[in-house]
Amino acid sequence: MGTLVEIIALVKEIPEAYLEETLSKVKEIKEKAKSEESSGDTTCPICNSQKTNRNGRTNNKQTYLCQNCKKRFTQTSGTIMQGSHSSPTVWKQVIADTVAGVPIDETADSLELHHETVFNMRHKILYCIEQSLIANPTPLTGTCETDETYVLESEKGRKFPDNHHRKPRKHGAKASKPGISNEYVCVCTSVTGAGEQVAVSVNRASPDSQEILGIFGERVNESTVILCDGKQSYNVLEDKCTVAVTKRINKVNGFHSFIKEKLEAMRGVATVYLNRYNALFAKIYAADKSVVDDIFNLVASSKVELSI
Repeated sequence: MGTLVEIIALVKEIPEAYLEETLSKVKEIKEKAKSEESSGDTTCPICNSQKTNRNGRTNNKQTYLCQNCKKRFTQTSGTIMQGSHSSPTVWKQVIADTVAGVPIDETADSLELHHETVFNMRHKILYCIEQSLIANPTPLTGTCETDETYVLESEKGRKFPDNHHRKPRKHGAKASKPGISNEYVCVCTSVTGAGEQVAVSVNRASPDSQEILGIFGERVNESTVILCDGKQSYNVLEDKCTVAVTKRINKVNGFHSFIKEKLEAMRGVATVYLNRYNALFAKIYAADKSVVDDIFNLVASSKVELSI
C-alpha cells in the first residue's frame, strides 16, 4: 500500500500536460470518498443518538446535526483530532513517520505542513499512547527480564538562564563526568515472555526500592518471575513475586539498544517528554506493520472535552 508521502512525490513528478487529467481523477476519487463517508451510520458523540443528518462541511470534513440534542459534530468530534484541519490520512502518515523515527521537519516538508503543526500532532499521538498505558498498565506475566538503562538528560529546545546548573550541550555531545551521574536519566524497563515491554523514567540516578515498587509493584503477581542482574532494589518485589538473579538478560538489553538507537536518530528528546517516547518505544518494539493502524484507532477514539 502506497503512503501519502509517496503519492505526493509522484504527483510532483507528473508532466504538466497530464496535470489537468490528474486533478480530475483526484477530484473524482475525493467525491467518491465523501459519498462513502456520508453513507455510513453516524452516532452523535454527545448523546449517542443515531438520529443524525448531514449538515454541510467544516474544515473539509462532513458535519452532522443530531436530531435529538440539536448539536453539530464531525466524525472527529470529541477526539484528539477535533479541530484539526488535517484529514485522517494525514494523521495516519504522521503516525507512520513517528513510528519510523522520521524527523519532524522532514515530515512537515513532505506533507507541506508547518513544523509546529506536525510537532503538535506528534505530541498528541504520543500523549494518547502514554495515557493508554497509564490507564491500562502492561502486566508482567510469566518470566520477565528486568533492568534499567540510562540516557543523557536533555533540555532540548530550551534556552538556559545564566545561573543554570550546567552549560548547554551541542547535539552529539557527551556527559562532562565519566560513569553514571546526575547528567543521566534512569529508564526502568522490562520485557515479558509474552513479548510486551515496559519503559518508565524515574530519576537521575539508580532507582531505589520505592521507585522499583512504584513502577513494577502493581504489574506483577505471584506467578511472575523477575530476572534481574542482582541489584538489591529489586528485592522489594519478593513479597509479590519471585525475583531471581541472572547475567543472561539479552531480551531486555536488546530493548535498551532499540531505545538508544531511536533516541540517537532523533538527536535526543527533551527529558520532559521522555516518558511519552518511552511509551511509544514500548508500543512499537518488535511490533508488526499493523501497529500504525492500532495507534491511529487509539488516537481516533481518544476522547477530549467537547467544545461544540
